[in-house]
Amino acid sequence: MRPRRDLVLVGASAGGVPALRTLLGELPGELPMAMLVVVHTSPENPGGLADVLNRSSTYPVSYARDGAEIRYGHVYIAPPDFHLTTDDGHLAVRHGPRENRFRPAVDPLFRSAAASHGARVIAIVLSGSLDDGTHGLAVVKSHGGIAIVQSEEDALVPHMPVSAANAVAVDYVVPAAEMGGVIASLVGKSHRGMPRRTAPGSTTKKATSDPPPPADPTDIPTVLTCPDCGGALWELEDHGMLRYRCHVGHGVTSEGLARAQVQGIEESLWRATRALAEHAELRRRMASRAKSGRLEGLANAWEAEAEESERRADDIRRLLEDGQPRARVAGMRGARPARGAVQRG
Repeated sequence: MRPRRDLVLVGASAGGVPALRTLLGELPGELPMAMLVVVHTSPENPGGLADVLNRSSTYPVSYARDGAEIRYGHVYIAPPDFHLTTDDGHLAVRHGPRENRFRPAVDPLFRSAAASHGARVIAIVLSGSLDDGTHGLAVVKSHGGIAIVQSEEDALVPHMPVSAANAVAVDYVVPAAEMGGVIASLVGKSHRGMPRRTAPGSTTKKATSDPPPPADPTDIPTVLTCPDCGGALWELEDHGMLRYRCHVGHGVTSEGLARAQVQGIEESLWRATRALAEHAELRRRMASRAKSGRLEGLANAWEAEAEESERRADDIRRLLEDGQPRARVAGMRGARPARGAVQRG
């Protein structure tokens, strides 16, 4: 019987394409593996990433097609605005609800591959903002897979690899230029880890490629709302991480939800500023007409109301320009080191 080959998974966002090109260019040829890649892209993206990566890749690169059998010695990329997951040795390319506010998202790919390939998975988190990929990397580790993150110094936008390294017992923290060699030393080997045992009383669930809306009694309903659709959120304690999911299926980490709330507050305050400015303009027009009609008392009252609206708009604008809240992400320097990580470079 042919040995089960390895799946190498890569998740990246802002600043991740240069690192991905470096990784693909440094891979030795004829490794018994396939690579599945998710890069956060806009729905309006024309879809030229495969051509860009083919110029430097050791292996052929193409966009994934739904239902296609996974061919080893090939690199598959999630198309813009579609999630990429695995399904019984085949690719699944589905529109689906956004996760961590992205489509494609890294976590669904990592979870599905962990469920289908277990210890034959090597998962990599490259440069990017926020924390997509952190939960998925924890699932990969729980199924015996290997976790690799790009080193902070090498990443153009280090938030994604920093988040993963601080939350997961990653195996390697390395620059992109060294990842090809690390992968070559791992694929096809039989020494890979065993799945971690679930602690007694843990609410950790089996990895799935497309989780349904919450129905498990261990999921906790909250008063929080989904940043994508406004629906109620359920709280899930999953692989040691706090996550949220709505009825539709949108998923977000606690950090992602906090950042979405900060963004929502800012947007609401700007809308309030605009509404107050419009109200002041309307009252001034009304005051002008009142003066023309020699209704001085009414005109003065409306002028005063316009000035009050302008004062409130200025107060909000100063808050936004000088004191808007910003969620901070700890860097690897000074943060808790990745547990059990092998630091290279």
